[in-house]
Amino acid sequence: MKNFDLSKLIWSKCRVKILEKLILEFDAGNNEGFHMRLLARDLDEQINSIKRELDNLEDLWVLKSRDDNKKKVFYINKNFFLLDEFKWLFIKTYDPFEAVKKYFKLQNSLDFVLVNESISNRDIWNNCIVDIFLIWEIDKIDFNNFLAKTFFNRKIKYAIITVEDFYKRLEFSDKLIYNILTQNWNTFLKDDLKVLEKFNK
Repeated sequence: MKNFDLSKLIWSKCRVKILEKLILEFDAGNNEGFHMRLLARDLDEQINSIKRELDNLEDLWVLKSRDDNKKKVFYINKNFFLLDEFKWLFIKTYDPFEAVKKYFKLQNSLDFVLVNESISNRDIWNNCIVDIFLIWEIDKIDFNNFLAKTFFNRKIKYAIITVEDFYKRLEFSDKLIYNILTQNWNTFLKDDLKVLEKFNK
């Protein structure tokens, strides 16, 4: 399709957000699709903007649609001739780290949050012990739903322990805790317990 006009495909931020979500979902094995209200909510965009961009992407054969319970559901056209190139582009540029930081800002029950920056790399093998290390309490169902949505069902390694258990492990110089806290590329998003101060004494 040498006459395909690429400028008609990518020109708005809303359209890029839609393409990113649907293509990364497709790459993760999910091509069930989304209806426009769900996309508007997930992408924090106006429903009219979402509808316009979905219709445009369907006209360009990037997306297909079907009726499901009186709702129009949009999904990736797996025969779109630039799909492999778009998958490569979005996999390379998608960075979930900002979403992770935003999520943990709202988790007031946590005393300590460590995130390894390697979570941003979808296409390399990650040899860190854990991607996310948390101390105290979190709603595991909500947390697992967040991870599935943000990482498109990619496996994320995490550990959650209580404050009491953490201090016991520190007292006995637990090697696993030491190795977690000294991993390369660690970012400490929250440290109300002054863990780093105690750990570095």
